[in-house]
Amino acid sequence: MAGTQTVASPLGVGVLTPELPRRHDSNYFFLERAETAREAMAEADRILGGAGANHRVILTFDEELGRQLEPAFLASGWGRQRHVFMAHRREPTKEVDLSTVSEVDEAALRPGRTRAICSYPWGSPELAKELLDAKVLLRDRAETRFFGVPVDDEIVAWTDLYLAQGMAQVEDVATLEEHRGQGYASAVVMRAVREAQAAGADLIFLVADDEDWPKELYERLGFEIVGRSYKFIRP
Repeated sequence: MAGTQTVASPLGVGVLTPELPRRHDSNYFFLERAETAREAMAEADRILGGAGANHRVILTFDEELGRQLEPAFLASGWGRQRHVFMAHRREPTKEVDLSTVSEVDEAALRPGRTRAICSYPWGSPELAKELLDAKVLLRDRAETRFFGVPVDDEIVAWTDLYLAQGMAQVEDVATLEEHRGQGYASAVVMRAVREAQAAGADLIFLVADDEDWPKELYERLGFEIVGRSYKFIRP
């Protein structure tokens, strides 16, 4: 779903989106097999370099392969991100107030999301526009819905819901810093879960940073870790 073009590879597949050159999650090499990190790097150079990309991103859903290649990537100066796939399997361990959540259109979320992206050291208005434009492209491949918490005419917490092929993904959960601690993140996630259940999704899942605290919040909301992915990055 992430790209508009693919490039065949004996090790996996290249995913490219010329319309969004700065977005790593739309321009990467999806690795399925490799004997060494070096051959994976060479294939990323061929695919991403051939497309004119300055960055290199290699993603694998094979947890064993990721662990095996990690030392060599780190020794070569690449960064590593590890994420968990979490499936919704049970009811939350706490009450969640859904009354604060509204379904909104994508444009209503742009001001808050742009402010949040620009608050990071790597953020910029140009990058924010690309990241948010990617959500529009996803509409061509999945039913896409947006939920937010409005406070004083501003959306201060949000999430996306993607529905396709009997599956649902809850994605891009965030709350503006000055509004955290109010239960808004739990509320938008559970609203998306309830909508996915109503739509008949057989699997409801999200992806979280394996080394950050939000995965603990998701566990309290009924999600369980079912797998891990590895992303290797050379900026």
